Amino acid sequence: MNEPVSVIINVFNEIDTIESEIREIHETIILKIPGSELIIAEDGSYDGTHELIVKLTMELPCIFHSTSIERKGYTRAFRDAVNLVKNQWVFFSDTGGKNNFQDFYKLYERRENVDLVIGTRHGRTDQIYRQALTWGYNKLLQLYFGINTTDADSGFRLYKTSLLKKVSNQQWVFNNLISSEIVVRLHFMHAKIIEIPVVYRQRRSESRGLPLNKILKVILDVLKNLPKLKNKVRNI
Repeated sequence: MNEPVSVIINVFNEIDTIESEIREIHETIILKIPGSELIIAEDGSYDGTHELIVKLTMELPCIFHSTSIERKGYTRAFRDAVNLVKNQWVFFSDTGGKNNFQDFYKLYERRENVDLVIGTRHGRTDQIYRQALTWGYNKLLQLYFGINTTDADSGFRLYKTSLLKKVSNQQWVFNNLISSEIVVRLHFMHAKIIEIPVVYRQRRSESRGLPLNKILKVILDVLKNLPKLKNKVRNI
């Protein structure tokens, strides 16, 4: 049975790639699974992205947007989008040309009796230090929290909506890397999490979520907040 999905993408200043990605999601998922929807969490773009999205929502059915004139920040934009979801499953994907949306079906076909399917990034061509940071970060999470995931912060995943909404209503600790915090919280809620390899392409421009000048700050923020997160998840 094809269960409808709610697709969420967070968008900020993606004028070069966002139209092709929205059309690809619409053709690949929305039109093929009746009842599905695309929710675009557009977050105060100033490069023409907002205007383009408004135009596309008038042209394409089942496309909605949650917008803000001022930046909400990635986390709040994501939470607001989750609150709009109406289907039993939420598919979340990063933007910027990093993913092949046909890979969605690799996750979708494995959803039975599962709460979260993570698309682990394979075939990475981004910088070696970024790949090393990903490996080290996941080892840290495995040791500190006892989780088994190898790509906890991957931005390509399929959630069971009921659990994602529960987690979204909790007070999060991390200012960055929220996808991995969600994984940790779901782990302590005894959710069933599996991983499926998907193709990953390097963004053509600098990373929006973790630019080079932000890496040290993010590392320090994570190390500082790990004990706080551990204390919170013990009480879930």
